[in-house]
Amino acid sequence: MKYSMSIAWHRCVLLIMFTLALAGCSMPALPFLNPDPTAGSLNTTTVPAPTPVLLNATARLEEGGFSLRYPLGWQTREISGTLALAPTVDALDADAPGDNLVILIESTALSALTEQPQPDSASLDSTAFFEISRAGPLQAGYTLGETTSITIDGKLGIAADLSADSGAGRMIALVAPPQAIRIVGQAAPSAWQLQRPTFDAIVKSLSLFTPTVPAMPTPAGRPVQPIITAQGPEGFVLRLGGNDGPPEGRFVAARGLAATAEGSIYLAESRRGVWVFAPDGTLVTAFGKDELLDAYDVALAPNGDLFVADFGHNAIARFSPDGTLILRWGEIGSAPEQFDLSSPQRIATGPDGSVYALDSRVQDDIAVSSIVRFDGEDGSFIERIDLPAGSAPNDLAVDRQGNIYLAEPFGNALVKVNPQGEVTARLGETITPEGIIAGAVDIDQRGNIYVATWNEGLLKFAPSGTLLARGGKIIEPGTTPKPGEFSLPNGIVAAPGNVVWVSDNNGEYSALTALRLATNTEAQATANAQATAVTTPLPDEALLRQWANSATASSSYDSSYGPDGATGPPNVEGCMDSTDAWAAADPNGLEKMELRFETPVFATQVNIHQNHQPGFITRVELVDESGTVTRVHDSTAQLQEICPYVQEISFPQTLYRIVGVNLTIDQRSGANWNEIDAVELVGIPQ
Repeated sequence: MKYSMSIAWHRCVLLIMFTLALAGCSMPALPFLNPDPTAGSLNTTTVPAPTPVLLNATARLEEGGFSLRYPLGWQTREISGTLALAPTVDALDADAPGDNLVILIESTALSALTEQPQPDSASLDSTAFFEISRAGPLQAGYTLGETTSITIDGKLGIAADLSADSGAGRMIALVAPPQAIRIVGQAAPSAWQLQRPTFDAIVKSLSLFTPTVPAMPTPAGRPVQPIITAQGPEGFVLRLGGNDGPPEGRFVAARGLAATAEGSIYLAESRRGVWVFAPDGTLVTAFGKDELLDAYDVALAPNGDLFVADFGHNAIARFSPDGTLILRWGEIGSAPEQFDLSSPQRIATGPDGSVYALDSRVQDDIAVSSIVRFDGEDGSFIERIDLPAGSAPNDLAVDRQGNIYLAEPFGNALVKVNPQGEVTARLGETITPEGIIAGAVDIDQRGNIYVATWNEGLLKFAPSGTLLARGGKIIEPGTTPKPGEFSLPNGIVAAPGNVVWVSDNNGEYSALTALRLATNTEAQATANAQATAVTTPLPDEALLRQWANSATASSSYDSSYGPDGATGPPNVEGCMDSTDAWAAADPNGLEKMELRFETPVFATQVNIHQNHQPGFITRVELVDESGTVTRVHDSTAQLQEICPYVQEISFPQTLYRIVGVNLTIDQRSGANWNEIDAVELVGIPQ
């Protein structure tokens, strides 16, 4: 059997699924590599000892309900909730196990098993699922070793080693409602033990969640999840794309960016339209491939619609948030409202929702730049703003006063002009003797200016021009950027949660990178003083601390010990039993509590005030605005000597706005009522 994702994933030819196969072979089977030596030549050379396992890349299958980490540079393929991973494409296409490790992970909805007479899927557990799954490897010629238990993301699975004359590996079966998951790792017998640590590390990295997308094949040509790199230097958040990952998940040319109030990112991706990413880098959707000839930049309308600079059509298009084309305007010509042949490439929105578009024309063999301003609602022409002679900006941004910031790659500075196009300031020209080479610019809600340069990385300026922070590094020509490094940044957006996204594209390498820039506190104080002297103080950037305003619990001792006792600020004095706090009905049970907060924040900490028998809160989870739950703390239940006790849970600032906290209280070891007085959520509001 040829091990090809384009064929094997759609053929129910293995007995691994013989009791599960639905009508028409609708449920894919995990293909086991044939251990018969006649199925393909095997490399029997000595395999060198593997280097330490570093899992620097991330894969997430929404339809499969799982995510995992794997070594950077590995190849992946996915179809209908099934993922294959291997170090090389050849390993993925091999006829038989070789020296390289191949891993296959299949996820099947339990609801797909309800038609089967046996076993009953309602009572299907991992042991029963393993018994069903063992038929496949047995039929393929493998012998199964003794079964053992394995825990993956808190779920109990069953595992066994596989062995044959020309193949070895391991199979794991796991039931994690609402899905059943099967994992197989395979290699040649001489290589398996050396590859086993990598297999174990990848399995250990698995995270399970409820699938949100129905399982279906990805249409040819449709964008897929770019590779996610999550480890890097201080301030690095993540990177999307680069030179690794599936072809349909690599950017042709990542260009302009925009960010919503919730942190979602819009990317103009050359001739493939607009790609939309969640704050954690997950590809949400893509649109505009058929409507746009060459998307170069994006900007948000006040109501959440998206403007796209389509210089291929010499036009500006307006889309609804779901990707529906609403309006298009623009054409080639010499009239005030028309564009030159290569425009518009860069756009921005003003405080009134109007659209500013850069236009460059050749007059008397000299390039002359100007800005065309349109009504964002109907696309009607408002005005043309002439820019200073010699100006050739690569990008623009507009502040709340209508001032325009121009990224001038050859002007040695970020140039600020007033609404009439007159220069009023130059930022960054004293950072180096040669100034800065500004490639892209954006402005956040506080008026701070972010510049992606081609010689000094990323820079953050206060409205007064004071340099507040810098980050990232520009690489030498001919080298490939590492995490946190850039080749030729050409798009930047300040996103919520103090995250800055940058697009990087030099023709051979293209990626998106998210960073957090560490603000210099002395520089910020100087900028605040300057703002006080000139206008009004900048908004305070202090953390918001708030108490839960509502709560529910799995049980309560009685109405006087209800979950409302855990809302609001602490009101129990000392270490004591109190009806002003929450207590469970059973002093020796497992309880759940869900708390909600008034203001969404990018959270950094949760503080839990306990006034009686503290120390039995074993799990803390955060709930974002979409209802997604993320675990930030696990511990063993143990009575604390300090009482009253504040359990402080700190974590990296979240990429999503948090609205709730879920607690697990495990009193089964004999807590004698662990009482909770208050829960505080700490974070940055935006």
